[in-house]
Amino acid sequence: MEALRVLFPASEFALLAVILGLPALGAFVNGLFGKRLGKDAVRLMALAALGGAFLAAVTTFLMLPHEGGKLTWTAWRWFSITGRMGQSIPIDVAFSVDGLSGTMILVITGVGFLIHLYSSAYMREDPGYYRFFAYLNLFIFSMLVLIMGDNLAVLFVGWEGVGMCSYLLIGFWFKDDKNASAGKKAFVVNRIGDFGLLVAMAMLAYYTGTLNFDGIAANAGNLLAAVKIWPIGNMSADTVPGFLSFLIPSQPVLVYAGTLAALALFLGCAGKSAQIPLYVWLPDAMAGPTPVSALIHAATMVTAGVYLVARLSAVFVLSPFAMAVVAVTGVATALFAASIGLFQNDLKKVLAYSTVSQLGFMFIGVGVGAFAAGFFHVLTHAFFKACLFLGAGSVIHAMHARIHDTDQSQDMRNMGGLKNHMPLTRWTFLLACLSIAGFPGFAGFWSKDEILWRAFSSRIESVSTRGQPVWQWPEWLGPAIYWVGILAATMTAFYMFRAYFQTFHGEFRGWTIVRGWKDPHPHGHHDDHHGHAHGEKLEGPEPHESPLPMTIPLIVLGALSVFAGFLMAEPLVHLTHNHAFAPLAHLLEPVFSLTERAVKAREGVEGLLFPMMLPGVAACFTGIFLAMLVYWNKRGEPERRFAESFPGLYRLIYDKWRIDELYNATVVGMVDAIADIFTMADKWIIDGIIAKLSAALVGFFGTVLRALQTGRVQVYAASMVIGLAGVGWFLVKPHADANVDDAELRRSGEVRLSAAPGLGYRYRWEAPGLPARDFSEAADVTVKLEPGETKDVVLRVRNAFDREATETFSFSRPTGRKTPAGPTTMLGSDVPALPPGATPAEQIHDLIQPRGLQ
Repeated sequence: MEALRVLFPASEFALLAVILGLPALGAFVNGLFGKRLGKDAVRLMALAALGGAFLAAVTTFLMLPHEGGKLTWTAWRWFSITGRMGQSIPIDVAFSVDGLSGTMILVITGVGFLIHLYSSAYMREDPGYYRFFAYLNLFIFSMLVLIMGDNLAVLFVGWEGVGMCSYLLIGFWFKDDKNASAGKKAFVVNRIGDFGLLVAMAMLAYYTGTLNFDGIAANAGNLLAAVKIWPIGNMSADTVPGFLSFLIPSQPVLVYAGTLAALALFLGCAGKSAQIPLYVWLPDAMAGPTPVSALIHAATMVTAGVYLVARLSAVFVLSPFAMAVVAVTGVATALFAASIGLFQNDLKKVLAYSTVSQLGFMFIGVGVGAFAAGFFHVLTHAFFKACLFLGAGSVIHAMHARIHDTDQSQDMRNMGGLKNHMPLTRWTFLLACLSIAGFPGFAGFWSKDEILWRAFSSRIESVSTRGQPVWQWPEWLGPAIYWVGILAATMTAFYMFRAYFQTFHGEFRGWTIVRGWKDPHPHGHHDDHHGHAHGEKLEGPEPHESPLPMTIPLIVLGALSVFAGFLMAEPLVHLTHNHAFAPLAHLLEPVFSLTERAVKAREGVEGLLFPMMLPGVAACFTGIFLAMLVYWNKRGEPERRFAESFPGLYRLIYDKWRIDELYNATVVGMVDAIADIFTMADKWIIDGIIAKLSAALVGFFGTVLRALQTGRVQVYAASMVIGLAGVGWFLVKPHADANVDDAELRRSGEVRLSAAPGLGYRYRWEAPGLPARDFSEAADVTVKLEPGETKDVVLRVRNAFDREATETFSFSRPTGRKTPAGPTTMLGSDVPALPPGATPAEQIHDLIQPRGLQ
């Protein structure tokens, strides 16, 4: 190890380039040459690239400096931007690894390798085999760029890269319109979140003077600056329509810049990590191949938002209001998505809404200041959710032996009784279900219960220079989040074991099993989409266990779903006072050291750790017991009776609360209407008027001018005569024009007029207060007005031919107004004066304290 430290110093740790370069190389080779190389070579290239990256990631993790610190590698200077003080802000293509990102790259490359291995058998018969692995390698490369980027600019490159790869992978079978639409939906919804991230990047660069993560953390105090969000510009309450006046505050509204930056960041995170209201793309991601679902939902893209909140925790803790928004959004998403999963029949969609719900738990963790606990759930979720998705893929693989339709092969009503035919898939699926349900001792138990305990016991205090917080968490907020989380955890245990019992227990409902049956019309995997109606009798072979490349990842992930929880089993640490039960917490402690001062324990929670674990355990057993009662003992009869007794409610939940329909009727409908308007504008205004009418006018004048361009000298001479006559007429006719200088009108009331010269011109000025004069050569006159007076000045012009012209000029002088006694502030006259000699933070505190900033 010491030899490696000499070869790769911490400040120039080039091994990071190997971690990044190998997946990029795999994507390049398979993308360009995979079709010629053949499937075996494609598989070898993809697995070797991910396997090598995983080994390099393990080596990097083992070489992390003790007691904090990080490993960095700078490739080149990318560009520079100018800060608000005129300083240059360099943006480097730089990468770094600390305890947080080091753990993430192990998950990405390790779980990613298992998914690649699984895919090598699952996608074996697909004609786009080489293209699939090129996309998978590119997806891993983009996620590594996102995680290892040392600044927000590099992170954003990876952020957009995983967005692009998700579009390619979700819509992999793009010949089906539904799959192509799902890919586009994921791409568009994520762009909404990306707008928030771009705004946040601009704000952070403006206030902190850097996009580097260490620099942002060091200069985060600059975000304690007051920003006026109302009135906007020169607007005021008087400019708002009267019927909206009750919504508009009468006083200026100020907030911390840190609050705005944190909320903008969270918008980006909500899009990438599928939180309300931007969660709608994730369930549709099931349109892609099952290994894609496992990769996106478990180890990579959807956890990027949680990672970003944890990475910029120093920004978020500056704003208790933003932290409350994160936590409340997380618990609302956890409960809402769990409710949708209760009655879904598509096995992959159950897991999809489970992912959305579990992401909500992660945001509860980071929202209540338990950043390490929230990240720990990212880790355990990667294991049990990857196991669940790959287990679902193993079941679907077996169902395709007779049912080739994509939707029907995923429908749990066509499954049942598979525990006897697929024992290994059944046991690993069961272990993952126990983990996600929070069964005591399993990985999900430790991470979920740690989040719920921190929600109950913690509160966020605002950072204030005088010890007086600007906005306080209400005392009821933490306990409320805890109890709603308990309800969501109960639902999770219920719908996951509903899926387990419907899939593996009871009688097999897919087809009538015939020993020795052979398909008279064999089809390749995923290439046939015909199915059968429910109740139609089919004959087929016995469902079989998946091949070894698919079962090995299931075994590994199933084991991790059980034992990974001991990486951060905090209750055991409290019980035994032995930190060996929480090595991950020790590793992450330096990363989140700056956030400790903002996260405080609520009063009266001492000694309640183990009692408050009991509701979580009860939630697990209650959900499992209810699922066992309804779907194992009674074969789903209570659900059928519920559907008959409350058909409207049942259908509403089954239809996912019809949020997609709501979006289609509002947001999508509005966008379509605007598009139709602009389409008509393009057709009739741009094409019809600007283009076609202009062309018609040019053609008309061209036709007229062609009649004049005859080539005969007589015609040209006649044109010259007509032109000379026109010039002569202009000279003979007088013009009463004048230049007006009214610069002194407001101050002294004087206006100076100067008449335009001409051939033999003589002038006569007429106005109240001017002496009567005959025509003369005096071309200038000065008129004086009193305050509030209006005068008309008449100019008469006579030329050498005794022809006259007349023009009238009107002037008004406003009444006088008092000059303000002193300068006014844009924040309003009731803003208190700032104390002389106060520090910037104290000035901000004095300015915003009376208004209760958030």
